[in-house]
Amino acid sequence: MTSTAKPSRRFGHRLLRLLSIARNPPSVILLLLVRGIDWRNDFRVGNLVLTARRADLGAISEIAIEDEYGFVKRLPFPESGALILDIGANVGCFSALVLSTCPDAEVHSVEPSPDTFALLSENRARYPKLRWHTHQSAIAANNGTLRFQNDGPSTSRKLSPSTAGGLLVETEAFDSFVARVAQARRIFLCKMDIEGAEVSIFSKAINTLAQIDHFIVEVHGPAANTALVTDRLSATFPHVEAISGRRGSKPMIHAWREERTAPA
Repeated sequence: MTSTAKPSRRFGHRLLRLLSIARNPPSVILLLLVRGIDWRNDFRVGNLVLTARRADLGAISEIAIEDEYGFVKRLPFPESGALILDIGANVGCFSALVLSTCPDAEVHSVEPSPDTFALLSENRARYPKLRWHTHQSAIAANNGTLRFQNDGPSTSRKLSPSTAGGLLVETEAFDSFVARVAQARRIFLCKMDIEGAEVSIFSKAINTLAQIDHFIVEVHGPAANTALVTDRLSATFPHVEAISGRRGSKPMIHAWREERTAPA
């Protein structure tokens, strides 16, 4: 009984937290119970309100309920002009967290999924006074096009190694994207969560890492992938560590330049 009670308590706790950030809690309960319909609801993420679908609840949970990126709020953001890259932005939860912490930041959110990007753009349009920009593209090892698996929960959609099936999406090399968006400016923070595409990026030389003060990446796949990413970051950043105490099973690596900027 104990083994089943604990997951039930965790589910109940998550449901209560989800309802606490929902703008219309009764409709969330109803829509969660009714399968097979496409529904939307508004949720508070930091100081912003974002629209999300059933497929996006993993993203809402990770940022607004589980606080998986909570350490980011303790980073020493510049007083003005912080440049932030949110690569794998989903519907904008991490961007909302950053903009709630540092409203003056300039945030660039990148998302390849067409339907998820449309919702990301709607969420951004709610806040025209914020310096929040969106880009429909997949950040990858090279510029071009690749197949993209666009089914299931929005947090698990990803570039496909197959040449058949899925959607064809535009890709942009990481260095190319950084050069286009940041030019010669320093980037305070780059967050990357791209469901395994980080491995091909880190398998090549990355020339723009020296332009970034903080780099946060969730690594997918076997332990060898984490070792690869960690080694590549360690070659550029003096401080690299895995974020502990997370509920998520995938390693999250934080690399930074100054000792005083380590997460508490």
